[in-house]
Amino acid sequence: MAPNKRGGPPSEETLAKLKGKKGQSSAPPPASKQKQAPANGEAAAAAEPCDFASGGMISKEEVEARGAGTDDPGDTYSRARFAWSEWRVFFTGLMFLTRLPVPPGIDHHPAFLVRSMMWFPLLGALIGGWGAVFFNAAAALWPPAAAGSLLPAAISTFSTVWLTGCFHEDGLADTFDGFGGGWGRNQILRIMKDSRVGTYALVGTALALQLKTSGLAAIAAAAPEAGGGVAGVAAALVAAHAASRWTSMVLIYVCEYVQDDEDAKRGMYNWFAQSTRLLTAPRLALGTLQALVIPLLALGPARAAIVYAVTAAVTVASGLYGNAVLGGVIGDYLGATIQVAEILVYCALSADWSRVAGSWEGAAPLLLLAAVAALPVIYCRRIVDWGSC
Repeated sequence: MAPNKRGGPPSEETLAKLKGKKGQSSAPPPASKQKQAPANGEAAAAAEPCDFASGGMISKEEVEARGAGTDDPGDTYSRARFAWSEWRVFFTGLMFLTRLPVPPGIDHHPAFLVRSMMWFPLLGALIGGWGAVFFNAAAALWPPAAAGSLLPAAISTFSTVWLTGCFHEDGLADTFDGFGGGWGRNQILRIMKDSRVGTYALVGTALALQLKTSGLAAIAAAAPEAGGGVAGVAAALVAAHAASRWTSMVLIYVCEYVQDDEDAKRGMYNWFAQSTRLLTAPRLALGTLQALVIPLLALGPARAAIVYAVTAAVTVASGLYGNAVLGGVIGDYLGATIQVAEILVYCALSADWSRVAGSWEGAAPLLLLAAVAALPVIYCRRIVDWGSC
């Protein structure tokens, strides 16, 4: 993530002025301006020069030293050892998406990571179930109908953020900074791989977390027969976390993964990009089946259809926008898409659709909002190249 400012470290002249000197002159200042010695007779410690360039961040060399995420020289998946290979595939996905411990021999091997994406919806459901346990426990102390109705939603969100290591939120923050502060593809990518946090990232992520907790609280406040209450939130968490992670699998399958030879993490992510073909059609089908069945079992047909519609719309929009601006997708952008899909699922499940169904007066504000929001995007970015259709 990048701060929204330009320029490099201060010049030597500026540093000299900050130290109370002028230029590179080593002549002592006039006696009248010399600092008095400490009263206790101890010599004043020499001030250390400020490291304005690095700011205490991890250097690019340190990140590059992490390598490709594995010590294996190549793809070691073996059909002769099918059970072990698939075991490693599953736990590679678990290691990637969560902080949970995994058996020995599991690492971030890019080829196994690509294959593990077929388990992302199931792993997402496990993460959602984790959040549901925390929501249920918090709701016992702070009932959703009480004044502190946001507390269970906030505690549940905090639990999933901890479990995932703030993984997708980091991608969302990087995407806010890159697309907010960048004026072109190269600048956007350069900002997104900067580890510092800018204004767009800070404000955007804060608002996203507020939307998430507010959406969960709204579901909890609804009547149980309308899919609300504590049980409704638990079902929504499982369904949203499962369906939202399906988006990354589809985008990897249909879009090009952007490679960056200047990225400090290129050892892993360029290998990942070259391995996307390993996400085969059968693996995509198995992942899609999970994304269909889990919301259906959790929410029932009617509310599951809402999840399907929202997730499909976000996936299509994200793919078109990513191709138009970046020429494909990257990891942070995929994480941002997961977050957007999850938040919109909560918003859609908590909405009162009866207010707009079959009524022009009720639907008019939504149509106007869609037009106002879409016009700047269509005007500024060529989302679809109609000449190639």
